[in-house]
Amino acid sequence: MSEPVSTAPGATFSPTPWSVVLRARSDSLDRPAALEKLCTAYWLPIYGYLRRRGRAPADAEDLTQGFFAYLLDSDFLDRPDPAKGRFRGYLLGALRHFLSDHFERTSAQKRGGQVRFVEWTTPDAERQFVALDQPQLDPADAYETGWALTLLARALHRLEEEQSAAGRARHFTVLKPFLSATPGRGDYDDAARELTTTRANVAVWIHRLNHRYAELVQLEVAATVQDPAEVKSEMQHLLQALRR
Repeated sequence: MSEPVSTAPGATFSPTPWSVVLRARSDSLDRPAALEKLCTAYWLPIYGYLRRRGRAPADAEDLTQGFFAYLLDSDFLDRPDPAKGRFRGYLLGALRHFLSDHFERTSAQKRGGQVRFVEWTTPDAERQFVALDQPQLDPADAYETGWALTLLARALHRLEEEQSAAGRARHFTVLKPFLSATPGRGDYDDAARELTTTRANVAVWIHRLNHRYAELVQLEVAATVQDPAEVKSEMQHLLQALRR
């Protein structure tokens, strides 16, 4: 009998982007933490947009940080209305406003000057951008692709956390590649040998992981919209962005 793959239906999720913003509106002490959460979660689509706008890697990184610092010091947290649209669109609108207005007024300032930069930690931003970049994409399309990949990455991270909490970290490490690539001949057999189980068990576990992964992607998408009725169309938009 195959072992169950934990789905941890009661797993706690991070606050939604809108809830982070709305909660911070009522308490100014929450603002730095709120913007740091947003920066950590959504830096990739911002960076990708800037790179496709022709910014050099160093400039794009500085601008990405500058954008989130601008949000921290501006009235961004006082203005958003979830009823007005999806969070990805609101964030892109804020970025365009920053580039057209705020950055022009602060472009002469250097890092460490009056602008407060958000403390954030990412892998090599340029390496990730190059891995996903498609030169034919315009900046808006690059932003949408980066957004879609960000949501997928967040869902995958949640899945990994669930599996680790269930004591199946090693299983997940072995089976994770099957969530993003079609297995070749003998791949299931190799995984079965590594996990000292049967090929049939590997097939069942991968099926369950894929199912849970899809659920978590849908939850991540749902977190970025106000109306649950919009989830389906957002899922379709995400898939279209990944096909570009």
